[in-house]
Amino acid sequence: MTQLNYWSDTATNREPVETTLSHLGYDAGYVGIIKKIFRIAQTPVSKLSPQQYLMQDTFCQQTELLESDALTYTHTGQEVYPFGQSCLRSLNRSSRGNGALFGSTACNCASTFKVIDLYRRRQQSADNKASARKRHVIVTCDTGFTPILKDIPGSTVTGDARSAICLDDGAAGDYQLISYESQVYPAHFGGAWEDEEKHSVYEKTYKDRIVALIEQSLAGLALDAESRIAIVPHNVNVYTWKAIEKKLNNPQLSFFTDGVADHGHCYGSDAFINLQLLEQRYAEQDSAEQDCAEQHDAPHSPPHPIPDYFLCVTAGVGGFFSSVTLKRTDTNKDPSYD
Repeated sequence: MTQLNYWSDTATNREPVETTLSHLGYDAGYVGIIKKIFRIAQTPVSKLSPQQYLMQDTFCQQTELLESDALTYTHTGQEVYPFGQSCLRSLNRSSRGNGALFGSTACNCASTFKVIDLYRRRQQSADNKASARKRHVIVTCDTGFTPILKDIPGSTVTGDARSAICLDDGAAGDYQLISYESQVYPAHFGGAWEDEEKHSVYEKTYKDRIVALIEQSLAGLALDAESRIAIVPHNVNVYTWKAIEKKLNNPQLSFFTDGVADHGHCYGSDAFINLQLLEQRYAEQDSAEQDCAEQHDAPHSPPHPIPDYFLCVTAGVGGFFSSVTLKRTDTNKDPSYD
């Protein structure tokens, strides 16, 4: 079974969403909609380019990264691809040239998940010999240093973050990689540049397609009536995810959207930022339960039962919908989220 470890953090500075949107030319009415309906209050902001932000400290010095067999850099903004190439070169120097490097942008915000799928496919086709097992590290670093990367009109504001995901069949991990699912809609490959009529169809069917993806992902799991699944979405907006939750109407699912207000949408790092926030929640919950036990308080049901599965869901502009299902293995991990 493939094991998954990760590191993720966001830019230190927090910028009020009013500041970001006013710089982009939006009026107070639009700002009010984003804040109240979509529930985005502020976003992490770095003034650095992706390459500078990625390499500014020891983030890329983890042993797993330095000793990887394959190293991938994923990012969303194809129009800034030279920065992606710069990040790849920096990662190559950081890993002393030991890993096979390539970049991925084609699935936009779903690119990180797609590379997880590529690793899964490679391992399925490899021999079962221990020598065939390899370590693959995926590094994601998108920053909104251009206006087109700071705003997704009518949906969200973007923040700056980075993450590193290590996939390995021969080592211990914090999560087991259970499955990958995807649904692709070629009619919408034009993304933000498709014609108005097609884009209208995309917006009207978006929620239903997310629902279909989640149902497809759940169908592949061995669930019973007591199973609990945490939906870990990308941070587009709370409004959309509440509507999706209502459409699914499944009490076994809990949607985690706490990251939206403070982070906005951080592209391919969203799922891993939110996993860290969830880990913090359960760590604090365990601590509170221990305090109650020490004080001989009456036992009570925890407000947030620890899930059996974590279903990470994302959609990339251009009709790419994908999910990754994880199962927690190490409950003692110390979250590194800032």
